[in-house]
Amino acid sequence: MNALPVLPDSSAPTPLLVDGWSRFVAARTSAEFCDAWLTVLRDKFPLIVQAAILVESSDGQNYVPIAVWPQANSDMARMGEAVQRALTDRRVVVQPCAEPAGLWHVAAPLAVHDRIAGSVVLELTANDEMLPGLLRELHWGSAWLSNLFIRREHDAALAASVRSLGVLEAIAIALRHERFQQALFDLSNELRRRFAGMRVAIGLMRHGEVKLTALSEAATFEKSSPLVQAYSAAMNEACDLAQPVEAAAPEHDAPDSFRAHTALLQRTGAGRLLSLPITQQAKCIAVVTIEREAPAPFGEEERKWLETFGALLAPVIAQRVDAERGSWQRLRDEGRRFLAALLGPRHLLWKAGALAAALVLALLVFLPVSYRVSAKTVTEGETQRVAAAPFEGFLAASFVRAGDIVAKGQPLAQLDDHDLRVERAKWASERDQYDNKLREAMAGHDQTAMQVVGAQLREAQAQLDLLDDKLSRVKLLAPYDGVVVTGDLSQQVGTPVEAGKKLFEIAPLHSYRIILQVDERDIGQVRAGQSGELVMTGLAGEPMPFTIAKIMPVATAQDGHNFYRVEARLKQDSPLLLPGMEGIGKIGAGDRKLGWVLLHSLFDWLRLNLWSWGL
Repeated sequence: MNALPVLPDSSAPTPLLVDGWSRFVAARTSAEFCDAWLTVLRDKFPLIVQAAILVESSDGQNYVPIAVWPQANSDMARMGEAVQRALTDRRVVVQPCAEPAGLWHVAAPLAVHDRIAGSVVLELTANDEMLPGLLRELHWGSAWLSNLFIRREHDAALAASVRSLGVLEAIAIALRHERFQQALFDLSNELRRRFAGMRVAIGLMRHGEVKLTALSEAATFEKSSPLVQAYSAAMNEACDLAQPVEAAAPEHDAPDSFRAHTALLQRTGAGRLLSLPITQQAKCIAVVTIEREAPAPFGEEERKWLETFGALLAPVIAQRVDAERGSWQRLRDEGRRFLAALLGPRHLLWKAGALAAALVLALLVFLPVSYRVSAKTVTEGETQRVAAAPFEGFLAASFVRAGDIVAKGQPLAQLDDHDLRVERAKWASERDQYDNKLREAMAGHDQTAMQVVGAQLREAQAQLDLLDDKLSRVKLLAPYDGVVVTGDLSQQVGTPVEAGKKLFEIAPLHSYRIILQVDERDIGQVRAGQSGELVMTGLAGEPMPFTIAKIMPVATAQDGHNFYRVEARLKQDSPLLLPGMEGIGKIGAGDRKLGWVLLHSLFDWLRLNLWSWGL
């Protein structure tokens, strides 16, 4: 509960006590209230030698005196130990003074909502009889100080709330419009109204210099006019000083060193002005200048409002300015930031990355490497012969299949000759009959019969010759020593075959040609006579050199791409090589720069597409 200071027990109060109580009742400030409270306490307890009331500083880091009695002096430092114990232990501390002897220190913490907001410390002469009463009076009377601190915090919170609401209203104006220029114009008019100013100007940092961007009650202005130049000079002066600059006209105040602000005051006729730099990440991005006709200085509450406003406005300006940059401006800013990180201090990773990129670029541009065209490769025999069915018939037997080595004249397969032999016997019988008829006609000298029977005899003989020829070709023979490349009839015995049907394909041994399928995008790099190396799938550990022999001028489509057939000859035959083997061949196309080898396909594609688009 709140307790009033107790007056001494006498019929009439002393004049000093009445004076202290009058000051206590009439106090208007916290300092006056605390000073009167100490006076009343000292008047009631004369044993108090000196006293002080400490309150928490604005930054919350330490405690500073708000009132002292009788006056501040160096002897008060010896009361610090008692104050420290009271604040740490959160209780009243009574302890003797080490030097000079005979003095005692009393310190009581002042709590506000479970928080220590200050302390009362007294230095007094030893008096065992009056000490309990002093402690009781200190306990009761400290409630006045606690109420004072609560009221101060409430007033500060209320003022901060009002200030924050006003700042948010002003920030909302800066966010209201789509175009930032219009938002700044409305914001300058709002600031002029709020501070009862004569004029408010807002400038933005552009290319290292603050330029006037918005002027209250002036939607447009001439950027090269002397007035605008004066505003820009004053704003740059505040930006260079990196602190708020308040200046008054010379006739209202003593001249100061702010020359640009003094020149602006003389040009506009204002009594006082304040320039507030708006900073973002320790960099000045804008300046707000407020002019007043009256020479009265800006109050503490107004400065706090402006500081809060500047802290909240800084990110808004940075984001809006960044959002309204053009494409070239964005590119230029990013380039400058990159160069600053690359050439300026710190940013070791950027520098290492740039050095690595420069090294890679140098290798791409200057390092020569051997360029080789890769192509899918297959081996074929130098000459390939096809063993086809000589006539229609049925397959009687198959003696070989793909992969078998055959000798010249070796049977490959045999057709069924039963029907041929039956038909031959028939035509042989008819031939004998026509021969007998011819003899009879010749004996009877019948010329007509001789001609008719002779023709029939010749027909029968021709049929016999044809059948004998077919019978001689019933067995398919190997044309030369080689290997069967294709053909496996072991599962088709007894099935009919058509005349001319390919049954086997035979290639000679140790005489091959290499067929490379070169993509049309790389065919321009291939010339006859170029050398290369071939690695077959089954012989991956043995590269075989070859030479380009011929480039076929006809392309074939495979898997959505066009390929040219390129023939090559092995420089040295390999006994392990077989027809039909596949692999990868690389054709040496000379030395090229590493960058060209890696990127020429991309550049060719870009050129082709740009050409197709008409560029």
